[in-house]
Amino acid sequence: MANPDIQDLNQRAARLRSLADHIDSLVSRPKTHSTTVMKTWTGPNADGVRGKLGTWHTTCGTVAKALRDEAQQCTQDAQGFAGQ
Repeated sequence: MANPDIQDLNQRAARLRSLADHIDSLVSRPKTHSTTVMKTWTGPNADGVRGKLGTWHTTCGTVAKALRDEAQQCTQDAQGFAGQ
């Protein structure tokens, strides 16, 4: 039977990766839509919205990377338990 700590760490890693994927996708579609489909959109808000979407896209990417790093640490910790 597997060590419950190993199972817990692997489950945490999977949930963290899933959350990272979700966060990565939050702004991708609106950003892509505003910069490709709506290329002709002009006006006082167009540049501001595109800029904010770009900023949020970068922020989401940063958060997702931190979550993936934590998931990797959980996986390494689980491997450490398995090697004992």
